[in-house]
Amino acid sequence: MINKKYLYILRYIFYLAWCRNKVRFIKTKLGSFWIGLSTLLTIGSLAFVYTSVLQVPNKREYIIYIGLGILYWNTLAQIISDFSTLLMRSRDRLLSTSINVIDVISEEYFFTIQNLIISILCVIPCLCIVYPNLIFSLFTFKALLGFLIYLVLILLNAIIISISGLISADIFQLIPVVLQLSFLLSPILYFKQTLEGKEWVYQLNPLYMPVGIVRGVILNSDEYSYSLLIKIFLSALFFTILIFGIIRKNARTLNLYVDK
Repeated sequence: MINKKYLYILRYIFYLAWCRNKVRFIKTKLGSFWIGLSTLLTIGSLAFVYTSVLQVPNKREYIIYIGLGILYWNTLAQIISDFSTLLMRSRDRLLSTSINVIDVISEEYFFTIQNLIISILCVIPCLCIVYPNLIFSLFTFKALLGFLIYLVLILLNAIIISISGLISADIFQLIPVVLQLSFLLSPILYFKQTLEGKEWVYQLNPLYMPVGIVRGVILNSDEYSYSLLIKIFLSALFFTILIFGIIRKNARTLNLYVDK
């Protein structure tokens, strides 16, 4: 009975997130696929400019490299930005209804993942046309494991940002700057080899880590061993479950911060 109850709640929250997406584009003919098209336009524009600026020898490989980087970075940046003010924006719902903090976090997370899936459905087929060998790299166990790690890590980062933003309003002011610096300093628009000797710039960046892993297992699967990926996944999952447990235990205390 308990499992059915939680499944019902998850289905309900997932449906709420889907309704939000439908409402956003209800007056457009293409609907939610504008999410994927906007990502495609970004990738195409940046690829057109940077293949010339950086004088890339293999343009197809570079397009795939930045295409996957932008695809996964945009989702991460969106969830970090949204979660920084999530609880404050949900103040009325938290204080006047039976919805708790975990429900709000889950709805926002599902909303972001739905946007990611729509973007993937638009972007990946186009990238496969540009570089057909990409198809064989996508359907591997490492690629699946890397994607699961990405989903857990962005949730973990988002929850930490969300709680921190609730405690201190200054966090919200720093988020745009941190995201911009992380994007510019991380090897998303340029290859990691160009930072030889300065690998710490992106290795110590927790925001780039999910993007680096999910893209790395697709483009260079030998970079990550199965044991390392499993360790990262289990560690991230453990800390995420731990934080959810702490939030559930201190839900009333968090509501007091929301009410301030």
